[in-house]
Amino acid sequence: MPALTRLETTPLTWQRVAGLRPAFALHAKEGIVATLSFQPGDTTLARVETADGAWTLMHRGFPSDTVTLRLLDSRVDLATFHPHPLGQGELVFLSGETFDWVRLEEAEGGAAFLDQDGMTVVRLTLRPDTSHRMIPDEPILALAEVGLPHRLLPAGPALLAAVGWYLLRVEALLEHPDRAAGTSLQL
Repeated sequence: MPALTRLETTPLTWQRVAGLRPAFALHAKEGIVATLSFQPGDTTLARVETADGAWTLMHRGFPSDTVTLRLLDSRVDLATFHPHPLGQGELVFLSGETFDWVRLEEAEGGAAFLDQDGMTVVRLTLRPDTSHRMIPDEPILALAEVGLPHRLLPAGPALLAAVGWYLLRVEALLEHPDRAAGTSLQL
């Protein structure tokens, strides 16, 4: 898997991966730069892989509604996402690095991670209009854009794009728990 920091970063697209469990791949022109796959039987536990490593993401509900990021097979939270009202939130890494999660305008749909100066690090736009290009074999579920000055962040833009995609998927499942089982099969 190529590292996103060494590639041309546009366009990046989240697409479904064929298989029994819900899985997605972040595609760049040069190949897949990240994958996110939900674990069998658990729509809130996912595995993320990039050129920089492998992690798990887990949504924890009551009493504290958070999402944790850990290195694969680790018991230490590398980062914690703390949601705020209206779909906003904050991703805080153990190192102290912090990113704000903000929703895009309703017309666009999606969200973005911002750095401490309010500059876009990673932006995810849901179901983009693809009428102006050839339709790929796999449907494009979202566009991911990486802010140019942020390509070399220690957190890694591919990892942040995967965390953002996870947040959007889990949010959709939690908003409609009655459809969670059916949706997880369709993811």
